[in-house]
Amino acid sequence: MIEILNSGWYTSIQDQGRMGMQEYGIPYSGAMDMNSFNWANKLLNNPLNAALLEMTIKGPKLKFHIETIIVFTGAQMDIKHNGNKASLYSPILIKKNDVLECGACKEGCRTYMSVLGGLQTERILSSRSQCDHITKSGHINKNTILQIKKKSFELNKGVTLKSPLPSYITKEIEVFKGPEFDLLESVTQLKIVTQTFTISHLNNRMAYQLEEKIIHKLPEMWTTAVLPGTVQLTPSGTLIVLMRDAQVTGGYPRILQLSNHALNILAQKSTRNVLHFKLKSFE
Repeated sequence: MIEILNSGWYTSIQDQGRMGMQEYGIPYSGAMDMNSFNWANKLLNNPLNAALLEMTIKGPKLKFHIETIIVFTGAQMDIKHNGNKASLYSPILIKKNDVLECGACKEGCRTYMSVLGGLQTERILSSRSQCDHITKSGHINKNTILQIKKKSFELNKGVTLKSPLPSYITKEIEVFKGPEFDLLESVTQLKIVTQTFTISHLNNRMAYQLEEKIIHKLPEMWTTAVLPGTVQLTPSGTLIVLMRDAQVTGGYPRILQLSNHALNILAQKSTRNVLHFKLKSFE
């Protein structure tokens, strides 16, 4: 088992999320950066949906009460294993009573820690992903005990992989036209895909708000379906990018939809980071 000595800034348990529950108003949830999540499990030959820790901004302090193997992926983070620096994208042998101290992220804002066999926490609605109002808590807390399996694994020492993603500091966010994009005036459409936007302090697992306003004349609309990556435009001109814990319906015009790749990139950005939208075609 793993003992949480300090929970960090915002650390949660995530898997691939809750599929097929949206008709009941249940968010997808799951790892914000799904690419880093997938690599974390692949490197340990875990089941693709194995639950792991998603660490945001600053990681936790952990004590292991069982021997296992772990891997870190995602944002660069200062990690100390029994006081010694640990690397990302390389399996780490953990012995009983070992302590991990996870510091602050450098490039990017979310780091993932997979454990051999995956975290064995409670499944709720077919997922172990923590989400406010669905699970008891949306994140882990100090003194929590996480159950893991004891499994065998052939450790190939000295192998380190670089992140398969381009640099997290890229400003380009790939998007497709949303259902209401063509209702915008052409000058407004052009502004949306040429302007640089800044992520406001109002950003979390549910949504990111952007600071710059887009003046428009779109009419009111009925509440309709939305997805992670949907970009909504409010009557006041604020752009809201929905993330993994987003609601499943919304009443604001859906002017853009992020690609899966872009959603992973955006998940590694935080307050004051800048971006611009690159419009792509479905063809």
